[in-house]
Amino acid sequence: MTLFFKPIHRLLLLAVLTCGSAAIAQKIPSEDEREVLIKSALMTLNDANLTGNYQVFCARASRQFQTKCTGTVMADAFRSFRDNKMNMESIVADEIHSMKEMSIDKDGVLILKGRFKDDEKRISFDLKFVKNEAVWKLLGITVNYKSE
Repeated sequence: MTLFFKPIHRLLLLAVLTCGSAAIAQKIPSEDEREVLIKSALMTLNDANLTGNYQVFCARASRQFQTKCTGTVMADAFRSFRDNKMNMESIVADEIHSMKEMSIDKDGVLILKGRFKDDEKRISFDLKFVKNEAVWKLLGITVNYKSE
């Protein structure tokens, strides 16, 4: 589902979690690991938006995300990013300006919220990850993009 808020462009996608009642105890990743998770998820999305090919984005996401989302669904959801030629590649060199929240919920979902800010744009994110075979994989994504 794509929601438009001028001048902010927002997308929310979240796969439905089918976890058991008790979460497996998880440890919040280190600061460096969190930065890698955030930047790699956003850069994979950015590459998909720039090329219009969402196959790799979907393939890198969690099994739960993949069951709900295909490349076609992603292309439709991120149409506004492509149509408006939004490019987030500058975040590779940027520091995360603020981390609003980082936690692991009762279902074992890692929640990372924060934003990047540079002179030209502000990018905020709400990312959710779940462990698949001991590796954190994307479960849900919300991205706000605002040009300054």
